[in-house]
Amino acid sequence: MTTSEFKPYKVDHLFLLIGENPLPNYVAAKLLLKEGGTVYLVHSTDTTSKAACLERSLKGINVKPISLVRHEANSCVIKSKIQTEVKNILTNHPKHTFGLNYTGGTKAMSVHGYRALFEASGVQNPVFSYLDARTLQMFIDRDNDSPKAEAVDIKLSLKEIFALHDLRWETTPITNPLLPELAMEFAKLHTDKKVVIAWHWWCDNVLKPGTKILKKKSNKLSEWEWKKEVNSELSKIEKDLIIPLNPDIASYKLIEELDKLQIQEEGKNILENFKENNFQKIREICNYCNALWDIDHAQYIEKIGDLLRKYLDSSLTELALKKAADKAGFEKLKHLCEWLQGNWLEHYVLQKIQEVSQANPGLIHDTGLSFKVRDKKKREEGKDKFEFDVAFMKGYQLFALSCTTDASKSLCKSKLFEAYIRAQQLGGEQARVALVCCYDKPKELEAELKVDTEVKKEDPKIIVFGCEHLDDIQKYIKNWIDDNNRYYAP
Repeated sequence: MTTSEFKPYKVDHLFLLIGENPLPNYVAAKLLLKEGGTVYLVHSTDTTSKAACLERSLKGINVKPISLVRHEANSCVIKSKIQTEVKNILTNHPKHTFGLNYTGGTKAMSVHGYRALFEASGVQNPVFSYLDARTLQMFIDRDNDSPKAEAVDIKLSLKEIFALHDLRWETTPITNPLLPELAMEFAKLHTDKKVVIAWHWWCDNVLKPGTKILKKKSNKLSEWEWKKEVNSELSKIEKDLIIPLNPDIASYKLIEELDKLQIQEEGKNILENFKENNFQKIREICNYCNALWDIDHAQYIEKIGDLLRKYLDSSLTELALKKAADKAGFEKLKHLCEWLQGNWLEHYVLQKIQEVSQANPGLIHDTGLSFKVRDKKKREEGKDKFEFDVAFMKGYQLFALSCTTDASKSLCKSKLFEAYIRAQQLGGEQARVALVCCYDKPKELEAELKVDTEVKKEDPKIIVFGCEHLDDIQKYIKNWIDDNNRYYAP
């Protein structure tokens, strides 16, 4: 139902109960308030900031906050605040209509707010409403009619969703995927876990040391930092950085490390060198052996090398970063490196989501990736920054996708859980979450998180796509959207 079709339920004065997520209140205000009407934001001290965000978002609408202070569970205070406001309104406008949307707020606010308006002297047949997060319907309840469930057809943008929480993007999200054809070829290869392992090894042991410097921080562990030339604008770079692409690079790296160990430092023998930093050198050597020591693994680096030659003009044995970045349209070398290290998956997923949108007009809208956000309220806790990988909207419903090329269960689960928490924070109970990863047992991971979050096993609210889904991810994303429609159908 469109906003105009809600006309029989629109009122002059709409009371909204403010909880942790103002999204349902925003939808109710857009659907149920007459032109020129007023919304009343009934909030507690704890939700004052939420009410303020909602007021800023409701541009062009008359808004009046009503503070319960710390009495959000006090029936007398709730009743008095609402009925006093109603009495003042009726003094000047005896024929005005009233409504209450009780989706937000505490249970006490819902119960006592309902009673306060229902029992208010002079109010004729108020409109009570509730936005159901499962079916995405607005339930309308009037005294002289049986409750009705009306479908909600209202669109919100991603920017509007973030603004409802007073969140701003540090940089404009990406809406045009880079190197989509190369990303698609990467995805095809990453359906094989051996490719995942081989390419991760190359990124960690060849690309990273070639573009970053390991620096020791005071009172911190050593951290990798981008080299100056990688972090500069391309126009300022005089010398290109060359990264080797030899399939047998692991062998050279292993020999390089062993040669280093033969050079004894003054007063130390080889055994003492091994013992340093809790046998770190031995672990590094083992990593080389485990990653590409098997000669069969070299073929996977060679396959990706073939793609880089085709799309980025690399040679048979090396990748010139500046030349490749210029061809691909990256502003900085580090952006190309980040793409190669794993951001290609985000661009691939965005491309496939946009294909779903183009093939199904009106199904979804407002797609993007790399939502880098600063939360001013979390600054003191040191959690003022977070990032969403890929997201799109279906009406006013947020679909958030976290992407990682990692194949380890622990990291994938951590990424999925973080995405779930953030999506709930932004999109409320209506939000849907997916993880796109290279883990080879996605259903197992999905089942575990559903247990942890008390989501039913068959509920598509949370879903995991693994390496087996990458080659045809648009089909699985479309099915996920359809499954949500079927599962939550009234």
